[in-house]
Amino acid sequence: MAENSKIEWCDSTFNPWIGCQMVSPACESCYAEVSTATRSTSARIGLKLWGPPKTATRYRTSAGNWREPFKWITKAKADGVRRKVFCASLADVFEENAALDPMRADLWPVMEKCDDLDWLVLTKRPENITRMVPPAWLAP
Repeated sequence: MAENSKIEWCDSTFNPWIGCQMVSPACESCYAEVSTATRSTSARIGLKLWGPPKTATRYRTSAGNWREPFKWITKAKADGVRRKVFCASLADVFEENAALDPMRADLWPVMEKCDDLDWLVLTKRPENITRMVPPAWLAP
């Protein structure tokens, strides 16, 4: 999505998919929902990305986008630095939505293989984290 983010607290943004369902009053002014319409191909072609899974699609981003973290980690290692990656700025990785299970299953290995990147995953659904991440991540 963005190798060089304009967000001051991260270096890059990676969106494995786009779309979400409001879950709290804090969602009423959702940056992602408001700004995505002009940035997302899926919105331009008429897919509804925001709302309950029964009425809205979660749009998986391109294969090329999914390769970006591997480029970033290679560059970070060459530069001898760690990069901060904001994951899912246009979605919530821990949204209750069975259609996201295959995409989450693809996301976890990317994060594991790019473990020299600092993955920043923000959520309004922290109660789902332990149920959705790989069990090995929870082992002491």
